[in-house]
Amino acid sequence: MKSIYSIIAAVSISLLAACGGAAPEADHNSPIAAKPKGALRIMSYNVGAIGKFVDETFTKEDNVKLLAQTILESQADAVAIQELDSCNTRNNYFQLKAVADVCGEGWDYFYGPAIDYRGGKYGTGVAAKQKSAIKTLYIPVPVQEKREARVLTIAEYKNYVIACTHLNGGDPEQVKFINTEIKKLYGDSKKPVFLGGDMNAFPDSDMMNEFRKEWTIISQTAEGTTVVTVGKPCIDYVLQLNNKAKPAKVLGSAVVRKANAGDMKKASDHYAVYVDVKL
Repeated sequence: MKSIYSIIAAVSISLLAACGGAAPEADHNSPIAAKPKGALRIMSYNVGAIGKFVDETFTKEDNVKLLAQTILESQADAVAIQELDSCNTRNNYFQLKAVADVCGEGWDYFYGPAIDYRGGKYGTGVAAKQKSAIKTLYIPVPVQEKREARVLTIAEYKNYVIACTHLNGGDPEQVKFINTEIKKLYGDSKKPVFLGGDMNAFPDSDMMNEFRKEWTIISQTAEGTTVVTVGKPCIDYVLQLNNKAKPAKVLGSAVVRKANAGDMKKASDHYAVYVDVKL
């Protein structure tokens, strides 16, 4: 099995070779809408352990490259990423670092392991085109008996906080826990706090209604966000905490179903969802 170093090197070299020695600039002819001037684009993306559709013709290196190029093409500033392996026997490399490295210089990242898995870790992470975070932490999220452990991953930057989680469906107690912990940390803060995640919950579910007690859903909810469940409602979201920060002005939100980077149905079994805000 290839190491993290060989995968990162292979992907980085192929990307640089294809783009004349530098990471690609934002593609203004992209099917992804251009980011409005002065906006912060926040994305949530369940990447399915970067391997849902890997085969002989679409390698792990191809998958890493496709995800990174999609993030760049989308002009995302901060990404909450779910289902990330770290150095286990399923994927023997640090997936979050691999994606951030291919995105290029200037991308900060932080990983929160949810479980020990096959000799390594499995969890969620955040990546942002920012200087190093002011503060980072991850908080294990309690789960019902015999259900997979979950985690809340948080990175605080100068102008905002970005958090990420991946929840079990049908468990509002997880949401209550997250609400309590985030309010302890940032309930009195004047800094905007954003949470991206695969909540495994429909917009009108008890779980999302529990979130609404402390958060505002700012990403779109009209379109489904999974590849393999055609016609199913949205389960991936970006939210803003209702703290003492001024509510961000929402300029737009969309699901990334098409990109010049490649086939979004091969990138993962979820589509990325983003929201544009002005702070």
